[in-house]
Amino acid sequence: MSQPFKQYLRWLYPGMRVKRWLFLVIVGVFLISLGVSLIVSTPYFRSIYVLWRNFVFGFLNRYWLAIVFGLAWLVGGVALVVYGLQKMNRSVITAISSLPEKEVVNEVFRKRQLEKGPSIVAIGGGHGLYSLLHGLKDYTSNATAVVTVFDDGGSSGRLREEMGVLPPGDIRNCLIALADVEPLMSELFQYRFGEDTGLGGHNFGNLFITALAQITGDFQKAVFESSKILAVRGKVLPTTVQNVFLRAECEDGSIILGESQVGTCGKKIKRIFLEPSVVHTTPEVVKAIEEADLIVLGPGSLYTSVLCNLAVEEVREAILRSPAPLVFVCNITTQPGETDGYDFSDHLQAVFQFIPPQRLNYIMVNNGIPSEAGEEELSLSGAEMVRGNGEEIPSSVKVIKADLISYHHPSRHDSQKLAQVLMSILLEEKPSWAFYLTLHNDEILKGLNPVHLVNQWRLRARENGENKKKEEKSAPLYGSKASRRK
Repeated sequence: MSQPFKQYLRWLYPGMRVKRWLFLVIVGVFLISLGVSLIVSTPYFRSIYVLWRNFVFGFLNRYWLAIVFGLAWLVGGVALVVYGLQKMNRSVITAISSLPEKEVVNEVFRKRQLEKGPSIVAIGGGHGLYSLLHGLKDYTSNATAVVTVFDDGGSSGRLREEMGVLPPGDIRNCLIALADVEPLMSELFQYRFGEDTGLGGHNFGNLFITALAQITGDFQKAVFESSKILAVRGKVLPTTVQNVFLRAECEDGSIILGESQVGTCGKKIKRIFLEPSVVHTTPEVVKAIEEADLIVLGPGSLYTSVLCNLAVEEVREAILRSPAPLVFVCNITTQPGETDGYDFSDHLQAVFQFIPPQRLNYIMVNNGIPSEAGEEELSLSGAEMVRGNGEEIPSSVKVIKADLISYHHPSRHDSQKLAQVLMSILLEEKPSWAFYLTLHNDEILKGLNPVHLVNQWRLRARENGENKKKEEKSAPLYGSKASRRK
């Protein structure tokens, strides 16, 4: 099949929202033909119509040939209408779009497929959440980032202190990760002014969000407006809109004040908590968690990026209520100053302080090995690979081991590797043909097994049927003695 023909055929793919309008055009042509037939059957036009009909029947000499001839005229008319509409649409699209004409159909196809992607809630902050979101945006436009806003250092801390806004740094990173804009725009939002200027150390994206917050008078609205400017695929939500500070109690009894200090204290952390102690999240965060198909914790700084979000009681309760599978992505390496000497079980025990083991469904652990250059880089930074110590994992939790190391940054996760494993988990948990077809990425589709998908779907349907029967048996009968006594 030739490539140009494939391009035209893609307009008819499921979910493109084109076939319905094409069908409407065909119905319109049919109605026009009926209307014309009534007009030409009037005395004024009847003689011309009879002359044309006799000419065709006399020329073809077969009624079935006349029908074929009529259908050919009808199809030719429809083809002209469709061709004309297509050319008209292209004229309009090329006038308002910078994409080449042949790329328009691919862009429409990609956008429609992403709109039907799974709802994934990622909770965290920093470079870890950036890596995760950057990979997820190739599979869905329904990713929601619930981002920490407890930073009190660097550019974000200065803006928080001087301008009275929530720290925008992690929010900015997530917006860039989900943005569908030119690379230059991303570079602009990540640009940091030199120390020898009046704006020394400040990030342009931070200043932009702060300015929008001042104009709109609402930090959350400023994030929303920034999302529109950057054409973000998904949502970025702050964990809370209150002015909150992170605190940590170390095993030696000392209290660490401030997120920037907690992340560099160099002590074994016993627990973290917030000040004030009562912190509310937003309705948008709760709704996103309740409607999620998958909830992901991490990767990222264990206490200052991931678990600090769970210190907000309403966020933790929403996760416990949600039926969505919960995945914890364990960090590849320790973080100097925050998790020195931590192994796999230390990370788990920190999570279990907020989430009971029976609520956790999956744990993703890296089993890749960094290159020699990567090991040297880790050694210089003081980071160590997170190792397992043989501690038993609850039977309800499934551990997934995979090579997740980024080639360029050995202490970080590779965006594509991470996203592909999460997609595999979703297909395992929620087998459906709709979701199967929305995964338009060729690499992950190569590893999918339709037979396995059907078997998983049947197994889920059988389990749901058995659970429904058990509920019906356990439910009291209407009109029973017990109910009448009440």
